[in-house]
Amino acid sequence: MSRWTWSEVFAFHRTRKGIGERSLLVDRGESGYRNAFLPDGRILYMGEGKRGHQEPVGGNLRLLRAHREGTPLRVFLRERPGVWRDLGWYRVEGWRYALLSEEGRYVYWFTLAPGGCEGAL
Repeated sequence: MSRWTWSEVFAFHRTRKGIGERSLLVDRGESGYRNAFLPDGRILYMGEGKRGHQEPVGGNLRLLRAHREGTPLRVFLRERPGVWRDLGWYRVEGWRYALLSEEGRYVYWFTLAPGGCEGAL
């Protein structure tokens, strides 16, 4: 797991959004999204959209397709401003659409499992 600058991550990820074409950005709550890092190495990744019910469009649709097609995604963890850790390749192992009761809205929860396709581009 190597450390990357934001400019290196952006060159690969190509968007400021958390869900890119071939990679994901995760953090420990700084973005307002509630990612959960599970003891077994998996990540519970909250879908795209901070207001209202999340819909199967944009980044959420991309992750639904990655699950269906088995497409691996590279995951970058924000350690502090300007410093990211490359966690490697993950696959979308599963997903659920559930009520986030404290906000009164439905959101996607994607389960990311390490070890997608090593070296995938």
